[in-house]
Parts: sequence; C-alpha cells; structure tokens
Amino acid sequence: MKKTALNNSVRPANPFKKKAVTLVVSSMMAAGLAMTSFQSQAAYSLFDVYQMAVAHDATLAQAQATYQANQQLVKIARASLLPQVSANAAYTDSYLNEKSVDTKTADITLKQSLYQHDSWAKYSQAKYSLKKAEYTIKSAEQDIIVRVADAYFKVLLAQEDVKLAKAKEKADETQWDRAKASAQVGLASRTDVLQAKSSYDLSKSDRISAENNLDVAYEELTKLTGKPVKDLKVIALSVKLPQPQLNINTYEQQALDSNLTVLQAEEQAKVASEEVEVQKSGHWFNLSLQAQYEHTEGSAIPSYSFSAKYPNNASASIVASLPLYSGGGTSALVSQARSNYQAAEIGVRDARENAKLNARVQVRNVERGVELVAANRAAVKSNDAFLEAAEEGYKVGLKDLLEVLTARTNKFQARRNLAQSLQNVVLSRLKLEAAVGTLDADKLQRYDSILSDPVDDANPPVDSGSSS
Repeated sequence: MKKTALNNSVRPANPFKKKAVTLVVSSMMAAGLAMTSFQSQAAYSLFDVYQMAVAHDATLAQAQATYQANQQLVKIARASLLPQVSANAAYTDSYLNEKSVDTKTADITLKQSLYQHDSWAKYSQAKYSLKKAEYTIKSAEQDIIVRVADAYFKVLLAQEDVKLAKAKEKADETQWDRAKASAQVGLASRTDVLQAKSSYDLSKSDRISAENNLDVAYEELTKLTGKPVKDLKVIALSVKLPQPQLNINTYEQQALDSNLTVLQAEEQAKVASEEVEVQKSGHWFNLSLQAQYEHTEGSAIPSYSFSAKYPNNASASIVASLPLYSGGGTSALVSQARSNYQAAEIGVRDARENAKLNARVQVRNVERGVELVAANRAAVKSNDAFLEAAEEGYKVGLKDLLEVLTARTNKFQARRNLAQSLQNVVLSRLKLEAAVGTLDADKLQRYDSILSDPVDDANPPVDSGSSS
C-alpha cells in the first residue's frame, strides 16, 4: 500500500490537518551523521479502503469459497451420466478332498446409463444451482462495496461531529470567559454567566460523546479492512456532486431485469422445478448397459466347466427396471416438490416487488438528497449570517446571550446536516446501482474524484452552488 511510513515518522495529532511534509531525523550510528527525510502522507480514498476490505473481509472470502465449492456441482451431477468402470480381483485358497486348491479371478465391468430420468434432472438442477451461485458471489461483491461506503461515511460524519463539537466547545468557552469578564465590570448579569457556563458544559459533553462515536466508527471500519485506517479523504462542503438524469421507470425495469436477488430467486425456482422431475423419476423406468470381461484360472476349476475351456469370458447386457409400488412415498415426494416449487415462484414474485420498491426508493433518495444538499447549503449561509448579526446585536445590547448561543448551535448543526446530506447522496447513488445490479468497483472508483484531503477548518467555505 502507498501508506508505508519512513523511520520515526511523526503523524499530525489532528486528523483534519493536511498531511504536511514530515521531518524525520535519525542518528547514523556508524558515521555519527544526521539525515533528514520528508514524506507527504496522503489520506486514504474510498477505493483504497475498498481494496483493503476485499483482501480481508471474512464475509466476502466465505462467499468466494462457497462459490468455488458450488462450481463442482455440475461435474458431480454429470458423473452419473458418464460410463462407470470398475475392476475386481479375487484369490481363493481352500481344501477339497484333502487337496489344496486355488482359484484366481479378475474382471472389469463397465456400466453406462442409457436413460435415467432423475440423473438428467439432477444435471439440469446442478447447472441452475451454479448459475445461482454466480449471482450470489456477485451479490456479495456488491455488498462489500455498500458496507465499505457505509462504514467510510460513518467515520467521516463522526469526524465532522468531533470537529464541529470542538469548535463549538471552544467558542462557548470563549463566550463564557467574555461573560465573566463583562460581569466583573457590570456589563453582564449573573444569568448571562450561568447561561454561557451551561452552554459550555453541554458542548463539552457533546464533544466527549462525539469522540466516542468516532472511536466506534473507526473500529467498525477496522473490522472491514483488518488494520486501523485513520486518515480518510472527505467530501468538502463546497463540492459539486454530479446530477444525473434519473428516470424512475427505467431504473424500475432495470431492477426487474438485473437485480441480483431477483436473478437468484429465479434460478432457485428453476432448481425447485427440476426437483419435481427428480422425484417423478420414481415412476419412470431406468435403462442401462452393462459389459463385463472376466478371466478365471486355478486348480479348483473342473475340467468340464465352461471356465476351464474358455478362461476369458465377455458379456454384455441391457438392463431395464421399472418401480411398481413404493408404499405411496414417491407420490408424496412429488407433491412435496411441487409445493416447494410453488413457494419458490412466490419468492420470485416477492423478490421482483422488493427490487422495484428498492429502485424507486433509492431514486427518490438521490433526487431528494440533491434537493436537501441545496437546502442545507442555504441553511449554512443563513445561520452564519444570523450568528454574526446576533453577536453584533449582543455587543450593543439588542440581543441577549441566549440568542447568541442558540444561533451558534444552529450554525454548527447546519454544517453537520450539510456534511451528512452530501454523504447520503453518494451512498444512495451506490445503493441505487446495487438495486439494479450494476454496482462494481469501477462505479465506486468514480466517486474518488469528489473526495479531497481534509482541512483543519471548522468553518470551511460553502458554495451556494445551485448545482449540487
């Protein structure tokens, strides 16, 4: 990975600072010289974290192993349709009329099924099962993308919460100090001091809670990647997200055609249909060819026996069998298989309905998410302006301290809401791609272009951006 650090590299304590060039000084024990080394520490992108998760995630590895096992299903089912060859050998030593006699026998037998209804049905069933396994592994690959994005954005939102909580705590502490200073000269009341102190205490507790949530989010991300990942690229509040044209009917139809859950359900229904044929084979005849070559020799064979004259014997036969009655068990198995097939068909219908619903919901989430981003950007600007006006009004006695504290809380909440809405649009877009079965690593990588290195700024510029 590109994150290899040099000896004694010092990472910045603040995860939101740009990764500055780090000065590394190490003693050269042999020469007694000092050397300086510089390294630019780049933040991990969403695709970087995805690559680590693919290499480590247990759920995906389990799905891949299961798929490899399922690849053998067709070979196993096809084996019963191919020739079956076996060889046998025997040596017998016995006493007959107080004489020791021995017999040596060896044979090779070939059996070939000419018609066996259940074998052909199981072969078709195995091919459908393999197709279902292919859709299952693709679904697991989509799932890891969504899980990585979800965990990644949880960390980003938790980071934003910590950053804003720290900024608010610092601002509230400054306001408290000002209130105390003003009270000492008679320009503020004791109530103002208590209000400022109360706001500061609450912001301090919010900061502690936010830091704990960030630690938890980091742990969840570490579970996916297998190692701690602290430095992540962020979605800047001023970024302009792409605005694709979303036709809800097009995505709905695409979900019906390509949704992986639907495709899995359809293959499962085909498997259930073939199971009916497997059980119906109990009413069908079986036809097979059997050929055998046998060699026999030994002192125990009478001279008049056929084997004595012809020690090498070959035979071939066609065997037909037809089950007549099995106590009603075959009919019961057929009825059971038909009921299971009906259940599988209902499962297909349910999967199709859920796919349509999910596609429609995600399209709505993306559309409303873009609108929400625009609204939150406007809210950030208006709350910034209101806080500035409230602070000026407080200085001249037109606003009380409570209004200032409320305005500051609203300012930071508006920025937090904007950050969350930006992340939700991206996540909803990925979920929409998953709903229609087109989500892959390439789609994920496209969103790296809107990510940027974090900055140490509690009040980043916010573009009014009609385009969001």
